[in-house]
Amino acid sequence: MGHSGKILEFRMSVVQLDHGPESISNVLLAQCRTLADSAAKMGLEVGAIGLGVAGKIDGSSGTVIFSPNLPVLNGYPLAKNLQQNMAIPVCMENDAKVFGLGESWAGAARGIRNWVGIVLGTGAGGCLFLGGKLWQGDCLGFSAEIGHMIVEPGGPDCPCGSKGCLEAFASARALVSGAKKALRSQGIKEGLLHECEMEGKLSAESIYDCAKRGDPTALALFDKMGWALGLCLANLFSALGIRCALIGGGVSSAWDLFIGPLQKSLAQNSSMLDPGSALILRSSLGNDAALIGAALLSRKGRRVA
Repeated sequence: MGHSGKILEFRMSVVQLDHGPESISNVLLAQCRTLADSAAKMGLEVGAIGLGVAGKIDGSSGTVIFSPNLPVLNGYPLAKNLQQNMAIPVCMENDAKVFGLGESWAGAARGIRNWVGIVLGTGAGGCLFLGGKLWQGDCLGFSAEIGHMIVEPGGPDCPCGSKGCLEAFASARALVSGAKKALRSQGIKEGLLHECEMEGKLSAESIYDCAKRGDPTALALFDKMGWALGLCLANLFSALGIRCALIGGGVSSAWDLFIGPLQKSLAQNSSMLDPGSALILRSSLGNDAALIGAALLSRKGRRVA
């Protein structure tokens, strides 16, 4: 990663969560060593490593405290182990926060001082920038956990242990579980979505494809997603006195299906903000946002003690 935010080399690995946290740590270490070697061949020296991980993070000790979507890492000193083995300073932060850092530095939020970010992936993460700086709250290991704001009390189960969180409606997991529940409860025995389930191909991507092809059950899931996002943003805008939101993550690829319901829900639930003045942006960096943000974190973030 250069000083301009340009990615010089990219690698991806598949990890087996059921093999335990040490296995994940070893894969991460191997990739970091490979990338450090590649940097050396370019005449560059790696001065620090930035790490983004889903969940509640203790950056000072390099420990993942609690991760709803990666429970195998709960209590594991991921960054600390990496720093000890690489002998290079490591900075670790929540993955949605590094997404926000990337978009703020080189993406759609560049030059915007006050905004809230929502990352729609396997789960739903969030970040908040006030006065041009990432908001860390009281440094409790979490902040702006928008995915765990409750939008429907007593609603669907969320991996965090609560019910009716935004993540239970607006995430890849929510789409799949919502599709299965709808097919079962409504006794649907035909249609595109039913065919996907029978073939074992039910995923966020296949549900999106079914919706684009007019499947009513799939379309309803994206309508519900937009409703939940709009309600969350209406509350956040009212509480914070801001008007800008940026949405990214893999599930944001379904933008065309949920942005209309989102705007409708935002208008219906906004009492203080004129919904016409709200600015809802789409990530411009895609999957690169978190990588670029992690690089910035390595330069300016709090390092493992």
